Amino acid sequence: MRGCKRRLLPLCDESDVRVPPSPSKVSPPPLSPEPPRSSPTRVIAPLVFAGLTYAVAQTTIVPVIPQIQAATGAGPGAAAWVVTGFFVSSAALTVVAGKLGDIFGKKRVLLGVLGLFAVGAVVAAVGSSLGAVVAGRVIMGAAGGVFPLSFAILGQSLPRPRAAFGMGLISSMFGLGGALGLPLGGLVAERLGHQGLFWGTAAMTLVAIAAIALFVPEPGAGGGGRIDWTGALLLAVALGAPLTAISRAEAWGWTSPPTLALLGCGVMALAALVVVERRVREPLIDLALMGRRNVWVANVVAVLVTVGQSSAFLLVPQIVQLPADSGVGLGVGAGAAGLYLLPAALTTMVAGPLTGRAVARFGVRPLLLVGALASGAGLLVLAVGGAHPMVVVSGGALLGLGGGVAFAVLPVLISDAVPAADLGAANGVNTIVRHVSMAVATQVSAMVLALATPQGATSPAAWGFALVFAVGALLGLTAMALVPLVRRRSQGGTPA
Repeated sequence: MRGCKRRLLPLCDESDVRVPPSPSKVSPPPLSPEPPRSSPTRVIAPLVFAGLTYAVAQTTIVPVIPQIQAATGAGPGAAAWVVTGFFVSSAALTVVAGKLGDIFGKKRVLLGVLGLFAVGAVVAAVGSSLGAVVAGRVIMGAAGGVFPLSFAILGQSLPRPRAAFGMGLISSMFGLGGALGLPLGGLVAERLGHQGLFWGTAAMTLVAIAAIALFVPEPGAGGGGRIDWTGALLLAVALGAPLTAISRAEAWGWTSPPTLALLGCGVMALAALVVVERRVREPLIDLALMGRRNVWVANVVAVLVTVGQSSAFLLVPQIVQLPADSGVGLGVGAGAAGLYLLPAALTTMVAGPLTGRAVARFGVRPLLLVGALASGAGLLVLAVGGAHPMVVVSGGALLGLGGGVAFAVLPVLISDAVPAADLGAANGVNTIVRHVSMAVATQVSAMVLALATPQGATSPAAWGFALVFAVGALLGLTAMALVPLVRRRSQGGTPA
């Protein structure tokens, strides 16, 4: 922007403006203070259900992989692509979906990605080979845009307090779905097989599509423009290659030629992406917007909090299933292990919407501080408390509280900082930051546990779990240190 249009003063930071003026910049400001034309409940509820459907599908597949192996005759390494393909596709396409929403209309694109999600679930359900199941999961990954598009719709459709409440509720689905997915996946697969899991996902998605089509408004026409396909391709390689390497490193080896080649390819693609995005007129990712203080703080906090959260969701079920006489575990069965994640799921579910309501009263800074503190405290409890049911339950509850609060604040922070025409892409970047952090944290945690397992032993030593939790707690405290950098929101609606 060579200059800041006066109608956009609530959205513009005079010291940080560069995007050329375009018709897309006359769209309503984010988190509009004007009354909505639709019932807030009718707008929020379908988006929440869509977010829950996507979030549950991320993890329900994990306990079903052995069943898919048996049905298709695939080995463990090949079957792992059912998970890897989904996350690579999701990471690569989330920002593209957000940008398409900015151009063509956010509701229209949201319905499109949910349609792909349903198609992918059907492909996986009817496929008799591993390739068909993987292909279906890759198609499903395209729906990673559900969260950023939903945040953008709320930011433009509802007054700020209602929009913040909705964003908090949708954010809580991310954690709730992750916690519920593991026990739910095993339960459904036992009774209906892995095909039943995919058919159920397709049915839930169709319900979400119908509800969104009926009740969610299109918050203004798309701003027009075009997709930076070169940037999209480079982003796909920059994310997909390293994610594939990280996901397969345990099988291939961290220093194997395929792993190193993919990591190097990702680094080169990322460098090329930065060069391209600085030169094109309509970049896929506006680096100037990403450099705004509140935006980059939101993305860094997302990394710091997600790493600890993801590590805990991976390790807690393992801890409680280890034999009690090992000095590390609680000796519970696989079915009961998932129940130990419920305290985290419940506190996440409660904290998200309450945080959305509290934003209007307290602002984002104190709430972000509470979220980072609670997340770090929960991980610290798990690190020093030892193997005891109350330690796992209380640590998980604090962790869920911290994640629920922090992740509810981040989309509000971003929506306050960027123009309405860029909300989809900006929230998309924050979403893929969380996806990538989750993948990295999961693999690094597994590597630490492998190092902590003595030769000839069947379970890791206690120090391996404690180290992972302690590092997560330290990252939570680091996130707290970033909170003072958040610019306060002025009365005009712009970060001051």
